Amino acid sequence: MRNPSLLFILSAAGAALGGVALESATRASAQSRVPLLSLAELTPRPAPAWKNTSWLNTDSPLTLESLRGRVVLLNFWTFTCYNCRNAVPSLVAFDSAYRARGLTVVGIHTPEFPPYAGEHDPANVARALREHGIAYPNALDNDRATWDLYRIRYWPSYVLIDRHGQIRYEGYGEFHVGDRHHQLWDARIRALLDEK
Repeated sequence: MRNPSLLFILSAAGAALGGVALESATRASAQSRVPLLSLAELTPRPAPAWKNTSWLNTDSPLTLESLRGRVVLLNFWTFTCYNCRNAVPSLVAFDSAYRARGLTVVGIHTPEFPPYAGEHDPANVARALREHGIAYPNALDNDRATWDLYRIRYWPSYVLIDRHGQIRYEGYGEFHVGDRHHQLWDARIRALLDEK
């Protein structure tokens, strides 16, 4: 069993020395509440087109261009990540509440572990989608192409894109239905939905 406190200390030390750590909250649970506190509005910039070719929960592959005119919430996650799974009810709630108003939630399933661990298997991802009641589209990012394109470093991470294809907000970490971070994302989603 790993010691989450020790891993958090080592991760913080690595970051202080300029290192880049890729880790999920499953390995650094002490970090799970910190990241969203630094969520800030960004200077709008064009969202890069993702590079995924395999999709679940959609009849045809989605592109950023095909979603122009809709607000898009990208969720970078993996089904083995504890904090990712804890955030799913909020994402399902956003999808349910705002899909008809113009929100598209898109899961970008990016495995953390090597292929033999099972995260790369579409059947395992499909099973996780059913178990968690996820009806929104999910791209399989097994080669981390979209992860790298968006410069993601943590599971779970979020990118909120406006109707014009501009990235407006980014953040990462766990949140729960009703907590202040859920409310913050909810307010930002509504604000972008209300923009003309």
